[in-house]
Amino acid sequence: MATRPLLFLDIDGVLNPVLPTPGFSAHDLLGFTVLLSVDHADWLRELSGAYDLVWATTWEHEANRHIAPLLELSLIH
Repeated sequence: MATRPLLFLDIDGVLNPVLPTPGFSAHDLLGFTVLLSVDHADWLRELSGAYDLVWATTWEHEANRHIAPLLELSLIH
């Protein structure tokens, strides 16, 4: 049985830049302001066709509850 490669995703400093950047929108989540980009959402959905996306973040399961819906992603491992 073939398995797809894993793509580990971090949030803070990677998907959520430290400083506001053009193309990112702010979201208040769990007492934090999180900056997310529609471009990242598009790229991640495209990558999910070839990779199993896996959260590698201190957000843990909260990433599926709060970040994934904003990026229009299905639940991630």
